[in-house]
Amino acid sequence: MNHSTTKLNTQINLSFDWESGNENTFASFNQILIGTKQGRQLWRLIVGHDYEDDEGEIVANDWSAQLRLNHFVSDKNSIYGFIQTQNIKVLQMNHRQLVGGGYRHSLFNNDRQYIDLAAGLFYEDEEYPNLQTHKYRFNINMFLRVKLLVKLYFNCVTYFQVNTKDASDIRFFVEPKINFEQEKFALSIGAQNRYNSTPYSQNKKNDLLSQVALTIKLFK
Repeated sequence: MNHSTTKLNTQINLSFDWESGNENTFASFNQILIGTKQGRQLWRLIVGHDYEDDEGEIVANDWSAQLRLNHFVSDKNSIYGFIQTQNIKVLQMNHRQLVGGGYRHSLFNNDRQYIDLAAGLFYEDEEYPNLQTHKYRFNINMFLRVKLLVKLYFNCVTYFQVNTKDASDIRFFVEPKINFEQEKFALSIGAQNRYNSTPYSQNKKNDLLSQVALTIKLFK
C-alpha cells in the first residue's frame, strides 16, 4: 500500500421513476459520494435525497448524510468512525442520528474483487411524533464484490444491528446489486431489504425496494 498518495473520487447516483395516466406519480433518489484518500486515511461523505410525489401528495422528501473515516493499520485491517443523520417521512421518523466506530478486516482483495467483514458499536438517537429513543447497538457488516463477466460485477452490502440491552431489538439491511461498469459511468440493477423487529406504531417490519440507477464518475 502506498501511504503517500492523495486521491479524490466523486460519484453521483441518479434514479427516477415517472408515471402518467390513470396514476400520476414521480419518484427520484439522488446521491453524491465524495471520497479522498490521504496516506493511511480514507474519508467519505455521502449525501442522499429521496423524493416521491403521488397524485400531488408528497409521500417522501427524505435526506440522509454520513461522514466516515477509515484509518488503515495494515493492508487488510482498518479502524473506522462515522456520524450519520437521516429522516424518513413514510416511517414518521423525524430523525435518526448515529455516531460510532469499529474494526474492518479484508478477507479477500484481488482484481477489484473483495470480501470484507466489519464489527463495531454505535449510539442511536431516533425521534418519532410521540417517541424518542436513545440506544447503543452492536453491528456486524459484510461487503462483497465479485466479477461476473467483463465489466459486470455483483455487489452486496449487509448490516446486522442489535440493541446492547435487548437482543430482540434488531435491524437488518441487505442490498444486492449488479453493476455494468464503464470508465465514466455505471448502470446498476439492485434491491434493498430493511427489517426492523420493533417498528414504530403501525409501521411494517419489512421494507423492500427495487431500483435501477445510473452512477456518473466525475473524478477518479
